[in-house]
Amino acid sequence: MDLRQLRYFLGVVQYGSIAKAADELHVAQSAVSLHLNRLETELGCELVHRTSRGIVPTEAGMRLAGRARSILHDIGAIPQEVRGMEAAPVGEVVVGMPTSLGIALTVPLALDVRRSYPLVRLRIAEGLSGHMSQWLGSGALDLALLFGSEAISGVSKEFLGKEHLYLVGGEGTDCFSSSEKISASEVFALPLILPGRPHRLREEVERAALGQGCKLNVIMEIDSLENIKALVAERVGYTVLSARVARHGSISSRLKYRAIDSPAIERSIYLARSSNTPLTIAAKRVATLLSGMFTHWPHTETSERENDH
Repeated sequence: MDLRQLRYFLGVVQYGSIAKAADELHVAQSAVSLHLNRLETELGCELVHRTSRGIVPTEAGMRLAGRARSILHDIGAIPQEVRGMEAAPVGEVVVGMPTSLGIALTVPLALDVRRSYPLVRLRIAEGLSGHMSQWLGSGALDLALLFGSEAISGVSKEFLGKEHLYLVGGEGTDCFSSSEKISASEVFALPLILPGRPHRLREEVERAALGQGCKLNVIMEIDSLENIKALVAERVGYTVLSARVARHGSISSRLKYRAIDSPAIERSIYLARSSNTPLTIAAKRVATLLSGMFTHWPHTETSERENDH
């Protein structure tokens, strides 16, 4: 087993495809396949499953990915440690970000990293919040933004703030004749367009409905927030979003939103990392930048930091 095999294996796990991993690593597909097969032979177990939706790691593969990520992190950190803590941070930092947060954070974070740490190579991986903890566990991410306060094995979380969700509808719809808050029970009875599970937004709305003893009236499930907004703008139905997402993009001028009350629907935002792998100096600097972005971030209410989970 050598470092090249570990890098190739992590590439396959991260991208879910031998072809994609080969492209990103700038090597031939045959080389990636060969080293993956040799690694499985040497370890005497299957490391990945090949499915119709791509390649996913087995339980043994997940364990190897975590160890491999730790080893490569440690090796990558050696030059920085030798130069000293005051040296300019260098190296790659991969940040996982839910799409709904990426709308507001990806560009500002990229600009801050570029200006403050030009030797750091930032990569943003957008996806569902529910997938971020899996990617952290596999070693594909250094840091991730997550929704929800649930403790996750092997993941350390830092509380950043809370975000309120709003009823969103098209111009001219009856629900927006008043600017006053609308009760959660009224919202749940409306024809709603929401993402399907495991989208965290859907889970938060369902949890709120369950707490009120209500059943959601979901008329469509669309996983793309932008497509949901387009349908809402056409007055096909209503949705529930953060004001930040509702305000983003060209369609926002055709949308109205109204605060939800009795109770409010909100979600907590956390900065997460693997508790089994130490962060590089570069990743620590990026984490500090991310935390700072929430101090005065619109539509987020920050409070005292909660304990890590």
